[in-house]
Amino acid sequence: MHKIISVPIAIASILTLAACAGAGSSGGSTDSSTGTTALQDSPRELLIWVDIVREPAAKMYAEKMAGEIDVTVEVVAQEEMLPKIALANQTGSGWPDLLFAPPNDIAIWADASNGYALALDDYLDPSIIEGYEGSNDWCLIEGQYYCLKNDLAQTVLWYDTVLFDELGLTIPTTFSEFSTEAMKLKGTGYVAGAIGDQGFYSGYLWPSGCPMTSVQDGTTVRINPDTPECSRVWKEIQPLVDAGVLDTRSAFDAGFIADVANAGKVAMHIGPSWWGEFVIRPADSWGIEAGRISAAPMPKWSGESINYSGEWGGGIWAVSSNAVNPQDAVDAIVYLATSVEVAKDGVTFPGFKPAYEAWSARLDADPYYAISPVAAMKSQASKIRQTEKPVRFNAQGQIGATLQAGLNGGETVEKSVRSFLDSLQQLAPGGGYTVID
Repeated sequence: MHKIISVPIAIASILTLAACAGAGSSGGSTDSSTGTTALQDSPRELLIWVDIVREPAAKMYAEKMAGEIDVTVEVVAQEEMLPKIALANQTGSGWPDLLFAPPNDIAIWADASNGYALALDDYLDPSIIEGYEGSNDWCLIEGQYYCLKNDLAQTVLWYDTVLFDELGLTIPTTFSEFSTEAMKLKGTGYVAGAIGDQGFYSGYLWPSGCPMTSVQDGTTVRINPDTPECSRVWKEIQPLVDAGVLDTRSAFDAGFIADVANAGKVAMHIGPSWWGEFVIRPADSWGIEAGRISAAPMPKWSGESINYSGEWGGGIWAVSSNAVNPQDAVDAIVYLATSVEVAKDGVTFPGFKPAYEAWSARLDADPYYAISPVAAMKSQASKIRQTEKPVRFNAQGQIGATLQAGLNGGETVEKSVRSFLDSLQQLAPGGGYTVID
């Protein structure tokens, strides 16, 4: 059952739906403190779909707009959103005016065959996109922005400062150095991470530029394991697996946690910006004690001028093309995605730079970390490699079904990667793509 909060308001006078078709069509001025339109001619109502984590922010917005916009907040499971939107498209009603969703879904909603997502360009102040410093380009589809990133999940190198001192390790700046430092752990029982889950996709393959879901245009995707950007990954990583310094279990595997993580045997681990707070720190997860952990920028792949990140997560806000008052809906996602008021108490790294600058103050002052991880997170925020794009097929599902299954099952890194990319090549035509290499 959905949880609903409704905030009553005074309804403005009704004008025709056509009057709301574009930016500025509301006939009102903009309140710079909230980004909301001061006057609106159509009934000012908004329905927001969110997950449970984003519910408090949506409620905050509902309360903030009381007396101006009647905001209803519904908690809807993320896996239910695509079928619910499809049902609304069939029945011609029931769309939320805006929603928070997994990042890949935007490829389906922006496609003409679905049509849920509104192109935002005519409704956004250019400074909003500029404030993302490129990290919102995930939402750029066929030359238009169809969503705003709520948070980033850029990869960094998490490391245990105490173990680095004890084992004589140096923070690596390249993947060659990463291998050198990892090999120092051979035979010690310590590891340089676990790769048997989505972390391998987001922390190794994606930053290297291996073409997995490299969308070229609306009908073409590049997927090709036979590139140096793919082969250099398995050539660098396989020796570390063979030496036992990279575990092929998932970092969330109960055995890995009990045998390695809880035993304090993880010297370093490439992981997303949320890794410290949600994996390393919690007592019911790795439970690493205070005063040990920090993060460094990503190592750089050979031949690259930039030490790219990938992402593991990073939700998006989208607006319905059927919204009666589209400017109100866009103003709402601008607030929810970029407001310092929302971001400062958020649980994950905000995508919008002014918001993450405010958010980071809390982490900077947190005594749990031996050295604040914020500098590394900030340095990687604008370095998420933009070759990977949202697609209209379930690429994420294949990470577990083929890539992770292969690594967990003892297959070579190369075979696991090739099986994963082969599965994507088979799925892509069903999403309306021609695969090129």
